[in-house]
Amino acid sequence: MDRIREWSFPVVLLTAWIAVAGYTLSSLGEAHARVAAAQKVAPPAESAAPVASKHLSLVRKTQKPVVHRGPRA
Repeated sequence: MDRIREWSFPVVLLTAWIAVAGYTLSSLGEAHARVAAAQKVAPPAESAAPVASKHLSLVRKTQKPVVHRGPRA
């Protein structure tokens, strides 16, 4: 009975570690395949000019107005 207790925990732990590692690697492989497929399907960008103008307008909207105050009393 002692031998079973000594060996069961390491065997179960190693088996669980191998199963988790296999699941992680298979998930990473599936994610890589999905990204590769998504990149093939996505149409190419038309031009970078509209993106730059959108960025500039967003920057102007998010900037706080400058308030000039005199010296504090």
